[in-house]
Amino acid sequence: MDPAQRAAKLSRIPGVTIDEARTRFGVSRAAIQKARKDPASSPSLAELALAALTSNGTVTSGKLGDLQSIAGWIDHVNHDACTVDDVRRVLAACPQLELRARSWRLRGAWP
Repeated sequence: MDPAQRAAKLSRIPGVTIDEARTRFGVSRAAIQKARKDPASSPSLAELALAALTSNGTVTSGKLGDLQSIAGWIDHVNHDACTVDDVRRVLAACPQLELRARSWRLRGAWP
């Protein structure tokens, strides 16, 4: 994924602005806006969970901790009654993430 696509994906995470994504990835606002026209720039449920777990990709490992806050945030964003079990299931299936009993590690850059 090129930097404009990554910035577009990041800018679609609630609470992240286009300017923040532009600064992080060093691309123009116009490039992000063009990339946002691609439906693939909308985050999936797994990507929302990854964003919450990794502080929008800025943290690469940590303790698994309480997933209730992630589930609550996703439910607030999607209005989909997301549960801790849903979060655990999507994170377990996420190829970018290595899960252990009490910790996690991001296998590569996200987004």
